[in-house]
Amino acid sequence: MKKVSLNSSWFFAIIPIGIFIFVALPQFQNMYESFHKREIEVQQSVRELDSLQQLTNPTRRDLNNIKRLEISVPIQKLGIEREGYTYYKTGGMLAVLAFMFIGMFGSSYWAQRKKKSSSNKQIEFSFDDFTTDAIGQHISWSAVKGSGSNFLSERLRKTAFGYKITSSTYMKFMAWSFFLIGLNYVAWSYIEFFEFSKESLTFMQGGKMFFTSGGPFLLIGVFLLFSFGAKAFLNSKKRKVLVDGEIIPFQQVYALQVLSKFVEGNKSGGYYCYEVNLVTQKGERHNLLNHGDKEYLLSDMVKISRFLKVPVWNNGVV
Repeated sequence: MKKVSLNSSWFFAIIPIGIFIFVALPQFQNMYESFHKREIEVQQSVRELDSLQQLTNPTRRDLNNIKRLEISVPIQKLGIEREGYTYYKTGGMLAVLAFMFIGMFGSSYWAQRKKKSSSNKQIEFSFDDFTTDAIGQHISWSAVKGSGSNFLSERLRKTAFGYKITSSTYMKFMAWSFFLIGLNYVAWSYIEFFEFSKESLTFMQGGKMFFTSGGPFLLIGVFLLFSFGAKAFLNSKKRKVLVDGEIIPFQQVYALQVLSKFVEGNKSGGYYCYEVNLVTQKGERHNLLNHGDKEYLLSDMVKISRFLKVPVWNNGVV
């Protein structure tokens, strides 16, 4: 009998899927049916008012009904139209959440599948002994970055002239999701205002509407999109490395350093994270990679080492 293994990320994916299918979806269906029922009632009231207004000799009862409907129908129509925008906002948010869920779990699954693929050959690599090197004996082995992720958050990507280090697809989906959720609410809020308001939009009103709708999410998304951009460039044409806002010529790159660190959790526990740092001839260190997927980090480390033609010093990362 074949043993069934459960990937933790996909196992926990059952929770949001179950909540959506068995809780959220029936609730949204009930809300839509209630909305559709009220919409039909409004349409019936509109037709009734139109037919009463076409009467040539209306009775007193007809006139009373006309007055009642002339007051109630516009209010009901306005309420339905406003409620429609609530559904637009909710529908847009659900679409973005689906985009985020599929993108994040899909990219995570693809990364794990690619890593475990039979075509992904094990690369033989030998680390150098830093204790026999003058610079290696004196550099610090403490982490360059105080924090880090416990998953694959950064990747080495091939470019026309070398490599760049940028955020993983998983992180980019997260950033775009924040941006699109915020944009969805902000856009529909402004459209709703111009549709129903008889007053012009002032600067203060516009600002209040922005920050009370999806503005904060939109700004967080913009910040994350810029933060999750390219972190470093390795350019073989210019023979330079751009990292930490500094330009380092290839001839000044002395070695790579790979180390592990334990990141404390906010409440309890923690996790191990790994760094690949560039070491210069002056003994300065610049972080290139910083995440929790050791296999991907070591694979990218080998590519960088061979690209720059420098040794790698390892202190306990196996």
